[in-house]
Amino acid sequence: EGFTVAKGALAHLAADGIEKAIGALKDFTGSVFETGISFSSSLSDIQSQTGATAAEMEALGGVMQGIYKDNYGESFEDVADAVSDMSKMTKLAGQDLQNVTEDAFALRDTFGYEVTESARAAKAMMTNFGVSGEEAMNLIAVGAQNGLDYSGELIDSINEYSVQFAKLGFTAEDMFKIYQQGADSGAWNLDKVGDAIKEFSIRSIDGSATSQTAFEALGYNANEMFEVFTKGGDEASGAFHELINRLMDMDDKVARDAAGVGLFGTMWEDLGTDAMQALADMEAGAYVAGDELERIQEIKYDNLQNDLEEMSRDFDA
Repeated sequence: EGFTVAKGALAHLAADGIEKAIGALKDFTGSVFETGISFSSSLSDIQSQTGATAAEMEALGGVMQGIYKDNYGESFEDVADAVSDMSKMTKLAGQDLQNVTEDAFALRDTFGYEVTESARAAKAMMTNFGVSGEEAMNLIAVGAQNGLDYSGELIDSINEYSVQFAKLGFTAEDMFKIYQQGADSGAWNLDKVGDAIKEFSIRSIDGSATSQTAFEALGYNANEMFEVFTKGGDEASGAFHELINRLMDMDDKVARDAAGVGLFGTMWEDLGTDAMQALADMEAGAYVAGDELERIQEIKYDNLQNDLEEMSRDFDA
């Protein structure tokens, strides 16, 4: 009788274990099934958003899977939206698209920039300065770390003023150095620094009497300076640096302010002489960005929770 009872108990436990195992299997297969549906739906969304061909969709699907398996994004839908935005704005593909999209997720998770925002900023720098998407993302990351978003205008300032900096022959790194100088000198918002460069880029080539008088007050041949700044390039950026130093070195402060307003408009007064002096004092050298986002990603995502989530996504994808 005791043997019969024990046998029944074991049978009950075995049955219970089998039921639990079957339940777990159902949960797993259900999750895989739901993930598959989510992935398929996301592919449809991205195709409708980008107008990609079947061949292009195959490549985009691989990019999405790679990003998801690397544990970026909250879901396949989130990843699909990011890939769609980045693909449309940057025209990147393959591994380059995956890398820059993962960079955008790292910026979002670290600094709160939405993917569409950083994508637009990266596009502006790629178009105007010829940098790569990853170089652009690294500059944004280092700029944010260095306090350039103190007025909440870093991304907007990159978008709006990249073209103006490029007209004067500045590089993307030069733009960030100038923003940094303005920020460190107490310029009350980044937009004012960008506006000063914009005003100068307009006035330095407009051929107006006001600009001519300002150039001549600094000892320049106005027509030669108009030509230099119209051509842009290294000569223009070098001329700007020399000009701002001459301006700040003028002994006659009234004449200096008149020339400053003539070349920078109201931004000369809005920024103040401290910010302008900071621009004059800007030293040569790179605005060091390197692979800062890679370091951020290693620090931010290198923990047990993310490792377990990545293992889970390996099964899903």
